[in-house]
Amino acid sequence: MIDFVLSPSMLMMPRKLPHSAWLGHIPFASWLLDVQRPQHIVELGTHNGASFLALCQAVEAQQISSRVFAVDTWQGDEHAGFYGDEIYAELRDYQQRHYAGISEMMRMRFDQALEYFADGSIDLLHIDGLHTYEAVREDFETWRKKLSPRAVVLFHDSCVRERGFGVWQYWSEISTEYPSFEFSHTHGLGVLLVGQEQPEALLRLARASRNGEFASINQLFDSLGRNIKNVEEIERVNSALTAAHGEIGRLNEECARFRALLDKNTDVSDEHYTLIEAQLPALAQGLSLLERRVIDGMNDMRLALDESREASVNNVVASVVPRMEEQDRKLNHLLRPWWRRAIGR
Repeated sequence: MIDFVLSPSMLMMPRKLPHSAWLGHIPFASWLLDVQRPQHIVELGTHNGASFLALCQAVEAQQISSRVFAVDTWQGDEHAGFYGDEIYAELRDYQQRHYAGISEMMRMRFDQALEYFADGSIDLLHIDGLHTYEAVREDFETWRKKLSPRAVVLFHDSCVRERGFGVWQYWSEISTEYPSFEFSHTHGLGVLLVGQEQPEALLRLARASRNGEFASINQLFDSLGRNIKNVEEIERVNSALTAAHGEIGRLNEECARFRALLDKNTDVSDEHYTLIEAQLPALAQGLSLLERRVIDGMNDMRLALDESREASVNNVVASVVPRMEEQDRKLNHLLRPWWRRAIGR
């Protein structure tokens, strides 16, 4: 039996939810900060900021005297894909408005950032840059001297074995040299206890992993993480619903205006009128399919929420259900009856 104490920090719900594979690890990251209380946190590879913003929020919520540094070129790579300045600009704007006092975004290469950190100063290092074996090894070995006596290093995507990802390979080597444990959900997260001065709570998890008793802890944080991923999915569905509502409304207005024009315009030949009139059922059918996709998406989200409630002690996702019901009401209001009658509904 693992001696593991639950903490309210595990239930932190992120204020901002960028689409990311990291969302499922936010409950553990928040718990980790509560246990470790790091003073200097450095993230190598940030992209749209899911982990960076979660770490900032946890520092603020738990009133930790810490600074969070995000190091990235914000240009992308072969694994994350390449992108323009819009991702950096959006994240920078949010960071400046909410976490300017406790965090810093350093737009540079990882090796360029080394000189800004003293040896032995970093308590928590998150490695999430290019995911090849060579790149991950270089990141760890280059930054090793910057780690403090109580340092913890996180390796994301430790379970991915495709597209040239090599984190798993380096993790299999380095995890035998230090106390460690690994989460298998959300593409994997390796937790390496590098420093000699570790909290007993982390050492217990490392012992549990070594003794084959870590499955229940993995399942717990997986369940908590799924709640966050479900909420993010619902937010994306709501965004798509808003766009769909706008498109449905626009098409309805266009069709109604066009039908009125046809009814009043005597200059339109019977042949053209018949040809145009024949297109209306096809348009109506398209609207019907759009409506069906919207409704199916909402139903899928409800099922995910139900499963999440059964699997986890965290019920914070319940707060989004009223928003989905409001979308139902808007959908019924916007879908006008004339095109339903056109296809016999």
